[in-house]
Amino acid sequence: MADTEHYWCAGLRVRRSRPLTVSELRSIRVRRRSAIGRAWVSLLGIPVVLGVFMTLAAIPSAPQESVISVAALILVALGIFLGVPLCIVIANDHFKRAGALKRQSRSSEVLVCEGPVEEAEEKIRRRVGDDPEVVLEVLAQSGLVWTINGRPQESWLVAPRVRTAGSPEQARLAARYVRPVETEGGTFRLHQRALSEEERVELRSYLPRVTLALGALILLLNAGAASQVVLYARNPTGVPLVGVVLLAGVVWCDGRLVVAMRTRLRMLRDLGEGFVVIYQPDGAATASEESVVEFLPHSGAEWTTGGRAAPWRRWHGTVTAG
Repeated sequence: MADTEHYWCAGLRVRRSRPLTVSELRSIRVRRRSAIGRAWVSLLGIPVVLGVFMTLAAIPSAPQESVISVAALILVALGIFLGVPLCIVIANDHFKRAGALKRQSRSSEVLVCEGPVEEAEEKIRRRVGDDPEVVLEVLAQSGLVWTINGRPQESWLVAPRVRTAGSPEQARLAARYVRPVETEGGTFRLHQRALSEEERVELRSYLPRVTLALGALILLLNAGAASQVVLYARNPTGVPLVGVVLLAGVVWCDGRLVVAMRTRLRMLRDLGEGFVVIYQPDGAATASEESVVEFLPHSGAEWTTGGRAAPWRRWHGTVTAG
């Protein structure tokens, strides 16, 4: 009987799990204390940064040294508007890491993932080396990569944990019945099958969405760019840098919005019709689930390859909670 859902970490199938050892739990607690310490060091850097830059601003300068005064003022502004927020961001990142490790210390489960190295995400492949296979251990609660091929990872590397719907039993049977079909592009071995309810739910989760806040931002950018065009048309002098920047932002945002809406409409058609096309690339191979590719007819996205979820689904499936 087919599995109703599959779990993946960084594109690799979760095969089993194991408990953390006592020494590994101790290591997690040490890393948590280290993250908290770094966070407080970052926060303590705020008064230091302010003190240094305010001292520079307080140094008196002669009238003929106005350039130095302006430079000192710029440094003070940079310290306040860049240095302080940077310290806060770094501290917040370390506090988040400490919180994730605290949650992990309450659970001893480690997910063990295995698969060919080419199926893993790029950030994992860079750390594997020349090994053809990769065994990835991921902390279940935090998603932190614990070991890669038995080598402990000291850097903070989080593997996305997702789940995908398993192919129904019908997929295995339907793959055996691919037949030559005449199309405008030639003759192909094709068939089709209905998506299961679990697959339809997963497909619905991939629909691109435009939030109200994002829509308002895009509308505001378009209004700002339009006003800049009107102002420049009335008084075409100089180079309107603000207008150029706004116009470039509008072109990029509107382009992404159009692509997202087209993808959404195509996926909605796939969802409404509720089936995938089964294609066998190698006509000489025996018709089976392992020799076919399933794809969505309207969006054209691969759904399964050789009976396994397509790579984009293994990387962007339904996100699992820690």
